[in-house]
Amino acid sequence: MAKRRRVRWDRVILVFGPLVLLILIIGVSCHHRDGSESGENPTVTDIVIDSSQPVETDPNAVPTVAEAKPLTICIDAGHGGNDSGATDKPKDKSNDTSNKRLEKDDNLRLALAVQESFRKYPDIQVIMTRETDVYVELQERCDIANNANADFFISLHRNMAESGKGVEVWINNESMGDNTMDKLMSEYILDWLEKVGISERRGIHYGFREGEGNYESNNYYVNRYTNMPSILLEMGFMTSKEDNRNFDDHLSEYADAIAGAMVELLTDKGLYPAQT
Repeated sequence: MAKRRRVRWDRVILVFGPLVLLILIIGVSCHHRDGSESGENPTVTDIVIDSSQPVETDPNAVPTVAEAKPLTICIDAGHGGNDSGATDKPKDKSNDTSNKRLEKDDNLRLALAVQESFRKYPDIQVIMTRETDVYVELQERCDIANNANADFFISLHRNMAESGKGVEVWINNESMGDNTMDKLMSEYILDWLEKVGISERRGIHYGFREGEGNYESNNYYVNRYTNMPSILLEMGFMTSKEDNRNFDDHLSEYADAIAGAMVELLTDKGLYPAQT
C-alpha cells in the first residue's frame, strides 16, 4: 500500500494567495467604475455640504421679484451756445449781447433747478439735453430723449414780444395723434405754477406760433420729433419786468412746481411709484 503524501498548505497559500488577492481587488474596482458610469445616484451619506462656502447662483436666472423700471423724464434747456434765443431788449438790433438778459441762460438755470427738484423723488430718472452753455441741434435734442426711451419730454423756454406777459404751454396739434397726455402735463404744470405766482396764465396752445392749420409740419420741432408726450413751456416774457422779477424771485419754487406737478400727474394715473 502506497504511502499518502502530506499536502504542504503553507506552500499552497504562499503560491496562490497573492493571485486570489489580486483577483478580488480587480473585481471590486470594476464594480465601483460600472456604478459611476451607469449614472447611479450617490446616497445621502456620500454627499458632503460645506456650509461655510456661499451658494453659487445663476446670474441669468429669472428673478423671483421683478425690478421696478424708473420713469425717465428728459429736460431740455432751450437754445444755448451761439444761439442766445430771446433777449430783454428786442428793439436793440446790435449783435452785442453783453448788456442783455439772454433766454439761453434763464432756460439753463431753470433746467438745472428742475433736475435738482426731481432728485427727491425715487424711481424718477432725469436726463438733460444740455447742462452747460453749449449749442445743441434740435434733432440731437430729440435723439437724446428718443435713444434713452424717455417717458416724457419738457422743453423750457422764455417768450419775447413788444408787449405781453405770463406763462403758456405749446403742444402738438391733433395731426400728430392723441395728445391727451400732453394736455394733462400742461394743465398740471400750469396749476402748480399758478399756485407759486405768475403774472398771467396764458393757457395751452397747439402747433407753433407762426403755424396755421392742423398739419404735422405746423408743430414745434422738439414736440414733433420726440416719441413721447412732450410740451414746450414758455416761462414768462423776457421783455416783461414783472415776469423777469418773478423768474428770479421764484426760480427754485418754479422748479419744485414743475417736478411736483409731474409727480402728481403720474401718481393720479397710477404710473408712480414706478410699476414692476
